[in-house]
Amino acid sequence: MSEISAYVNIIESKSGCKIPIFASGKSVDSRYDPYKESSRICRTIKKESRFLIVTGIASGILIQSILQSRPDVFILAIESSRTDLDFLRQLELVKELEKNERVSFAVFENLKEKLLQLYIPSFYGNLQLIEQAGWILEKKDELPELQKIIQNTLNQISADYSVQAHFGKLWHHNIMSNLKLINKTQALPKLKDKLNTTALILGAGPGLESKIEEIKLHRNNYYLIATDTAFTILNNAHLIPDCVISLDGQNISTRHFIHSNTDDYSNTLFLFDLTANPSAVRKALLYRGNLSFYISGHPLSHYINKSFDLKLPELFTGSGTVTISALDFAVKNGFPKILVFGADFAYLNGKAYAKGTYLDSLYNSKSSRFISAEKQFDNLLFRTPLVKKSEKALTTSLLDSYRFSFESYLEMNKIKFLHKDNAYILDNPLSCPSLSTNFDIKKISSADSLQKEIAEKILNKTAAPQALYIYKKLAPELISLLPLISWLRFYDNNNEADFSFYLQKAAAYFKKYLGGN
Repeated sequence: MSEISAYVNIIESKSGCKIPIFASGKSVDSRYDPYKESSRICRTIKKESRFLIVTGIASGILIQSILQSRPDVFILAIESSRTDLDFLRQLELVKELEKNERVSFAVFENLKEKLLQLYIPSFYGNLQLIEQAGWILEKKDELPELQKIIQNTLNQISADYSVQAHFGKLWHHNIMSNLKLINKTQALPKLKDKLNTTALILGAGPGLESKIEEIKLHRNNYYLIATDTAFTILNNAHLIPDCVISLDGQNISTRHFIHSNTDDYSNTLFLFDLTANPSAVRKALLYRGNLSFYISGHPLSHYINKSFDLKLPELFTGSGTVTISALDFAVKNGFPKILVFGADFAYLNGKAYAKGTYLDSLYNSKSSRFISAEKQFDNLLFRTPLVKKSEKALTTSLLDSYRFSFESYLEMNKIKFLHKDNAYILDNPLSCPSLSTNFDIKKISSADSLQKEIAEKILNKTAAPQALYIYKKLAPELISLLPLISWLRFYDNNNEADFSFYLQKAAAYFKKYLGGN
């Protein structure tokens, strides 16, 4: 970006409004009556649009007109550079708008960050781009950059929203159901005496197959952390992990905990995200090991943990992969040396998973002359286009996004790593444990009373007056409902309904926990 502002002067329109002028001599605003032109643009705003991206701040008159005609919208207004924005701050109206809680200014440099922070589809619903023709014409050379930033950022937001829309109701059900089991859990054990060993994390990728004998040979040198899918593989090999971590909220995850052998798991820690499937949690309880919950990114989990001072540990999940949760567990426990097997993020030698996962038994049970287990695995592999990674490895855009999330976590935490022979070799700089182990079951009088208290607090907030068009002013209780509201919005497909409408629908899901009330 040039350090010289594209705006060079401020003049008065025929109607007496102050408007900025570009070096080209042109203006964004009408030189006759900017308010009349702005009112025309306001009429193009759709009723269901409650988050607006306005290209060009200019005099600020269009933004002011929108705020007056639509009290239910939030505006993200864009200029291309900080120098342009600084020039416009000479205008009293622009300075006034910058203080308005329903407006935020952005430049290309921070537009992605602002858009990710401010646009919450479950809260605002539809987004609309409002283009000021004069600004678009003047900035035509910079438009490809602007379009790329907006499109890439909205793609990222859309992907996250799609996950919430798909799983929002399920996560809500799982969290509230798992609270019924919280009296059967305990605090995480302190692992200081284990830190002289290497933390070995096991994903269920095909690369794990070649590592089983190595694990058996050096078992005593490892603190063995299995993802839930890898747990079945270890069970088949009679390898008992020190810790099993589960994140998936779907019912299929229960299969990871249905095994026929009688190995002793009394010293194994079973660690479940609060959004994990409660049937899987109940199956894990049958192993008579140590069971604990953790929280990750769900706002209802965070609200419950903070408001009721549960002190459940928090683990990072990245793009929602349990392997990253397992990695974060090892890092935050302070293991200086960490190995990761089975995190291939690719199909190796034509295999999607290592031998021995739940898919083997599932596909074999459905196998027939016409639909063999091999054909079912092929269908799994070819769900999306494959990309050749090497002679023996194929990947997909989804698997590659998981790899990117995994390696971004390592870079973010300044963890040096080497990827060699289907293994990640890590040096953890966080030598001191930083994971909470303070959960105290004695604080909870009963699971039923905890559920009821949560429901009462949330229902009280949904009944109270709210600033329903400013996300930043939402109470924590209402933020906790956003994934559920994403699901409600998606399946209602009602573009015109605002947040208050869905707030009441979401509140109805908590009323059943009030007992006889």
